[in-house]
Amino acid sequence: MNQLDKDLAKQQGVGTIKARIAFDQGIHIARDDVRRVMLLHEPEELDRQDPGAKKVHRTPIVPVGIHERWSGDGHDKLYKIGFPIWAVADFATGNTLGAWVLPSNRFAVLVAYLFLTLVLKYKGSFDQSIDRFLM
Repeated sequence: MNQLDKDLAKQQGVGTIKARIAFDQGIHIARDDVRRVMLLHEPEELDRQDPGAKKVHRTPIVPVGIHERWSGDGHDKLYKIGFPIWAVADFATGNTLGAWVLPSNRFAVLVAYLFLTLVLKYKGSFDQSIDRFLM
């Protein structure tokens, strides 16, 4: 029950709850027992995670315009051989605004610097950009 209470979004399934109990408390419980407790105390959340359950209603994100929203991401597929990549794409058009090979795409200062260079390149406002980046 403690582990179920920790899942505020109620999105963890039986396997995740079972693994978290084993990790946090060192107690290994059978999957069927975890499922039985979840069915008893939170049946509606468990039904939502069933493969045959109704789909969660999603609404599409409609971009307002070019440069309204950017998407930055680190690409780790080449990280093992020394080529970590960080790239930024415009959400509305899908165009790549910039891509860099870095020593590491996990350094926040480096990523922030590259983000702000794009803001300068596209003549954006630092005040709004920094606020959006820090959110």
